[in-house]
Amino acid sequence: SSTYAHFLFEAFDTHKNGSVSFEDFVTGLSIILRGSVTEKLNWAFNLYDLNKDGFITKEEMTDIMSSIYDMMGTCTYPCMQNDAPKEHVDIFFQKMDKNKDGVVTIEEFLESCQKDENIMQSMHLFDNVI
Repeated sequence: SSTYAHFLFEAFDTHKNGSVSFEDFVTGLSIILRGSVTEKLNWAFNLYDLNKDGFITKEEMTDIMSSIYDMMGTCTYPCMQNDAPKEHVDIFFQKMDKNKDGVVTIEEFLESCQKDENIMQSMHLFDNVI
């Protein structure tokens, strides 16, 4: 909940100055709502790459997934198992980490996402909004 909000804040804070200006917010929202598939995927990669080193590590993805599962809390049916975030991360890395070096690069992320029909459909969720 608050952890995921922090991760989103960091993704919107494009100037990395600890605040989200109106311009930062509109730019991020514009990408999410009206960006190309590549722009949306780059934005998502930036969200997941918590330390902004150009790689998504298992630790970063575990932090993201745990924060999402924490946010969902008891609202899911059936109830999530405690190891659900780890399982999600394992599946993510099986799919995305093409060279099995323990990190996902932007190239691996883009290629894997563009080959996944479900991910590609989700990129168009907001096409008719606003």
